[in-house]
Amino acid sequence: MDFKTLRTYNVSHMRDISPILRSLGLLDSEIKTYLAALELGPSTVIQLTGKTNISRQASYTAIEALIERGLMSSVEKGKKTLYASESPERLVAFAEAKMRNMESTLKDIKTVADDLHLLRKGEKPAVKMFEGKEGLHAMLQDIIDSGVETFDELANEDAVSSVFSDEDLKPYKAKFDEAGIKARFMSRAKQQEPIRKKAVRQYINRKDIDFNGDILIWDSKVAFLTFRGKMISVLIESKDIADTVRSLYQLAWDCDKK
Repeated sequence: MDFKTLRTYNVSHMRDISPILRSLGLLDSEIKTYLAALELGPSTVIQLTGKTNISRQASYTAIEALIERGLMSSVEKGKKTLYASESPERLVAFAEAKMRNMESTLKDIKTVADDLHLLRKGEKPAVKMFEGKEGLHAMLQDIIDSGVETFDELANEDAVSSVFSDEDLKPYKAKFDEAGIKARFMSRAKQQEPIRKKAVRQYINRKDIDFNGDILIWDSKVAFLTFRGKMISVLIESKDIADTVRSLYQLAWDCDKK
């Protein structure tokens, strides 16, 4: 086996290192150009394009990127410009430098992780609006689907009863019981006949307090509903807002028990 045959055999049996080079951030055109220049030695762009089968413009772009990374160099020979790949050791140095940069970046990301969490919590709340009975149906079903163990509600039961019959709410009562979901209920009602008989409840008996709406609080969500005139429901998904309204609810609950 002569030298040329041996060299051809070695190249053809060399494992594909393209995935490794790609993991270092090199584009396919850059990989082809680097390997072609490594195999051919100092070459013109025309020679490299003949080896890589990529356009001349793409070759120039790849060569420029490789030179910036220190993986290729150019030399003037007469009127020609020849391009050559740096030694594989330079590639190793490039990979090591990239790894050090990645390690540094990883440390930086870890240090700002808490700040990123704060940013995530501060995202614009998701808001949905419903008209008609569909609003309350959507809220109650969401409570069931959320998997919470309990939720808070402030409501005028007389206003609710004027819009929703027992038959309207019966399916949800059964689902709440089946899922074991408990309610803490503050009610403004003249007749004081609770809609949800199993709820832990307090009645608001002050004559100076009257309203015709409903507030539901569960998980990271708050729903506001009005039953007078055109029924409108607004669902806000925000942990901060839910925690704030829940705190106000707790204050009202504790005050009413005194």
